[in-house]
Formats: sequence, structure tokens, C-alpha cells
Amino acid sequence: MKITTATPLRRGIASGLLLLAVAGCGGSTGTATRSITADASASGAGFAAPTSQAPSESALSSTAPEESQAPDVGGGTTAGDVPDNAVFLTYHQAKLGFSIQYVEGWQVRTQPDGVLINDKDSSETVTVVGLPSDVASYVGSTDLPALQAQAGFKLVKQDTVKVGAAKLHHLVYHILSPADPVTGKQVPSTVDRYYVPGPTRLAIVSLSTPDGVDNVDAFRQMIESFGWA
Repeated sequence: MKITTATPLRRGIASGLLLLAVAGCGGSTGTATRSITADASASGAGFAAPTSQAPSESALSSTAPEESQAPDVGGGTTAGDVPDNAVFLTYHQAKLGFSIQYVEGWQVRTQPDGVLINDKDSSETVTVVGLPSDVASYVGSTDLPALQAQAGFKLVKQDTVKVGAAKLHHLVYHILSPADPVTGKQVPSTVDRYYVPGPTRLAIVSLSTPDGVDNVDAFRQMIESFGWA
């Protein structure tokens, strides 16, 4: 009787211990799973940051400059260049009795003996003197020597050209432009100089442009527009 009673008690105790052991194992297993999951999340976050910071291929292609985006080099024309679509106005000098066309936007400064009209590096100058008896002699003995005394002067040619119905004495030469009043810079320039006789006066028309700038058409229009009143 004692053996029969004792055996179920021991079995109950053993069963209780077994349940506790199983519960303990279950708790350990749950903790291990949570730990792996947390580690995996942390590990994933560690790799995600570099991936999000590095631009994707599509992002790089969208920010890369296109070939058509050329560098901005400033204005639409070279300094001193008269654009093809330039508008011309007419300057009238009533006192000295002449008129001439110039480019709209150029600065006009009336002088006692004529006018100076210019933009940044190009200019149009009319100087009126008394009419000499021999224009060719005046050019060779008076005006040309005065030009040769200026810094940077180099004569390119001396000839006569037909302007409208008239044949005019003409010089082409290189010279340094007047110094910029702010920077002091002088620009190497090419000048076409025309001698236009009138009834009692001689107009000396000088058209200056920076070396290498082609203002032939604009300058032709200017000299052809000159007239005595």
C-alpha cells in the first residue's frame, strides 16, 4: 500500500518539474528570438544609411549638365562689335553744318570742332577744320605726322576710296585707344579715317574699332551717311 501511494506522488512531482523545465526553455527560446530580430534590425539600419546617401544612377543623370548648357560668356557680341540688327540714328550739328548716322545707344558728346560718339571700345569721331587748298598735301604734311606722334601708331595704308559719288582721301592705321578713365586700359584698335571736303570746311571722319572686330558694314553706313548741310 505504501509503494502504490508513493509512486503516484513521485510521478506528480516529476511531472511538475518537467513542466517547469519546459516553461523555462520556452522563455529562453523567446528571448533568443527577440535578440536576433533586434540585431537584424540594427544591422539593417547600419547598411541603409550609406545606401540612402549615395545618389542613384537616375539622380546622377538628372543633375549632370547637358551639352547645350554652354558657359555664360557675357553679352551677345564682342566688345566694340556693332550687331547686325543695330538701329541707326542721325546726329545733326547745326553750328558746323553737318550730319552723320550713329548706332543707337552710343554716347554722343558734342565738341567745339565736331562730335565724338562712342560705345565701350568703338568710336565715331568727326573733326571739322578749315578747308585746305590741297587736301592730299594737308593729309601728308599736317595730319599724318600728328598721328605718327601718337603711341602705338602704325600706318596700314594710305589711298583714295569712292564713297557715293565722291572720291575721298583715306587712311587705315593701328593705334591704342584713349585710356579708360576708370581702369586706364588702352585697347589696340584699327581706324578708318576719311577726309570729306565741304564748301568751306574739311571734315575728318575717324571710325575706330578694336583689332579683330569686323564693323565694316556699320562703318560703311556711317561714312556714306555723312552730309554737309
